[in-house]
Amino acid sequence: MSNKSNEPFRHSYGFRFRETPVYEIAQLHGVGWERTVSTDYNWDGLNRGEEGAFLFQYTLSGYGMMHIEGQSCLLTPEKAFLVWIPSQHRYYFPPESDHWEYMFIMMRGERLRPIVDELISKLGHVSDFSIDSPPIRALKMIFEKARQRQITDGYLNALFAYQFITELHRSTTFEKSISEIPEAIQKTVHFIELHYEQPLNLDEMAENAGLSKYHFLRQFTRFIGLTPLEYLNKLRIEKAAELLRTTEQTLDEVASSVGFAGGNYFSKVFRHWVGMSPGKYRNEHGLATDNLFLR
Repeated sequence: MSNKSNEPFRHSYGFRFRETPVYEIAQLHGVGWERTVSTDYNWDGLNRGEEGAFLFQYTLSGYGMMHIEGQSCLLTPEKAFLVWIPSQHRYYFPPESDHWEYMFIMMRGERLRPIVDELISKLGHVSDFSIDSPPIRALKMIFEKARQRQITDGYLNALFAYQFITELHRSTTFEKSISEIPEAIQKTVHFIELHYEQPLNLDEMAENAGLSKYHFLRQFTRFIGLTPLEYLNKLRIEKAAELLRTTEQTLDEVASSVGFAGGNYFSKVFRHWVGMSPGKYRNEHGLATDNLFLR
């Protein structure tokens, strides 16, 4: 769905189902895609009808304004806000803006609060999401399902609510689109993939990235979800698993081929990542799988 003009529109859908899963995390309360040009659009988080609802709203074009925790934030394209209703906040269409186009999703659930509170502690009340990020793709998908009248019962409703919350949580860890990862970190990932069998250390990786060791460690961990050395070990173990499946090399030879100094340490790291010894993995898997991917 797209509308290039600045004419206002409103496409929103609400959900109320009597029968819902016993152990649901959340239920969708509403989803929408709207454009406003009126200063009458003004929501006070302490004075509205919804109770115990979580709201995520994402700017597509134009901009709005948010007041929260004593601060004012411009809600420009690719910015989203996350709030509980009721809570002390206000978001509105400022007179300086020519339009504000946004998507929103609202949900409820008794088990939702600790999950959302953790999200807000990591992301803040206002956060950036690229248009092609998994949470925004999920939001668009849910809106399209609603528009086509395909969310027909409480079970589907709970499924889509859970999917969106899951994508938000993944966005706080390692699931970043390439466009979101700084070039220096992408460069280091490529460097590790080319030289994983060599005795790399943190100083060498930071130098390759052109960053201080402290800043490099923080940035790499934030965007990749693992420390640089964890990522190096993960890659080495994936390569080792391939050799165990496809060659007759001894464990010491496999260890040396992927960059481990000795078989004992290799076995310890392999067990940590895979949950079994290299020997047991070779005996149980052989050629049964083509690849092993680790997280």
